[in-house]
Amino acid sequence: MTDLLHLAAQDVTFGPDAPYGFADALAGPGDGRALVTFDPADHDLNLQLALSLLSSLGPVIAVYPGEGCWSDLEVRTTADPGRTHGVGENRLHLDLVDRDRLPRYIALYCVRSDPAGGGASALSDLRQAAEALGEEDRALLQSPAFRYFADKGVHGVGESLERFAVLPTLLDGTEPTRFTTKMLPHLKTGELVDADDPASVTAAFSRLVEAAYASRSTVRLAPGQLLVFDQHRYAHGRMPLGEGQEQTPVGERRLLKQTYVAAGHRGPVRGER
Repeated sequence: MTDLLHLAAQDVTFGPDAPYGFADALAGPGDGRALVTFDPADHDLNLQLALSLLSSLGPVIAVYPGEGCWSDLEVRTTADPGRTHGVGENRLHLDLVDRDRLPRYIALYCVRSDPAGGGASALSDLRQAAEALGEEDRALLQSPAFRYFADKGVHGVGESLERFAVLPTLLDGTEPTRFTTKMLPHLKTGELVDADDPASVTAAFSRLVEAAYASRSTVRLAPGQLLVFDQHRYAHGRMPLGEGQEQTPVGERRLLKQTYVAAGHRGPVRGER
């Protein structure tokens, strides 16, 4: 991911403007994405400092309060390979895509990378993908004709929407693009869509998926690195883990920590005051 903004933790956690300089950098040169590199020697301290950085963007949400603010994204060889804890590709998506308070930012902190060399994080600019579509496709995807399966046991993210549009009317970041590639197989069988011409809607969504994958880029996080991105704009996913996960001890497998920041509550950053 050659255009990803790289920041040293020292530069955004110390000084009179910390952590607001991080918010400025993310909204400005980062274009909604940034990679912060901490000293990997003290993960507990790094996670605390990361919460300080993220608080400059808005309230950090404990989506699973029993786990605290950070949830473990560990590897389980018994999990569905294409899901959060699996070993295969986790296709491009937004988390909590159907929620009326869909989180604005996601942060991923690396405790351990995959010793087999896989598991890179993927991002795709959905604004760019939407702009690649024709006007007719965009109009179909701006109709509130879609629904999705609601996650259970989540907190701080509002209610599940009965219907929603995939694309917002304006592609300016004020509203999210409610996108998950995992919807496509269901659309092809007539599920999850209420439209007069579901085949045309499904074809438009399929072209959006193709455009999203055309702009996908990846970064393999190293221990001590924090990836932050605006999921009003960027879909994310995971590339397959390396071979031999069953032979890798659980305590040596890839481990990321994940947290969320709420939408609509970030105070002004420089240039907005």
